[in-house]
Amino acid sequence: MEYTSEIVENLLRNYYTLQQHPDSTFAFYKLDLENGLKSLKQQSEVLYFTIVNVFVNGMPIQDQAYNEGVSTRQVNRRLHDGLHALTLIMNGEGL
Repeated sequence: MEYTSEIVENLLRNYYTLQQHPDSTFAFYKLDLENGLKSLKQQSEVLYFTIVNVFVNGMPIQDQAYNEGVSTRQVNRRLHDGLHALTLIMNGEGL
């Protein structure tokens, strides 16, 4: 399957419900997502933790910016870059 940034973002936002879905297709999505996140963490922990905190854990961007000591604009940039990188990884393309 070819992933788009929108699909990856939706998978991240629904990360905890993927494992409970009865359709086996969602198990493959979760596996791809977990492998992609693992690879992203190895390549850039900053992008990984920003994506996980905001998209998966639901932390507001303002709180994430405060915790990291950066502006909300910087967090938005990290989200964009991290989502793009994760999408590339999940599609089997390197960074």
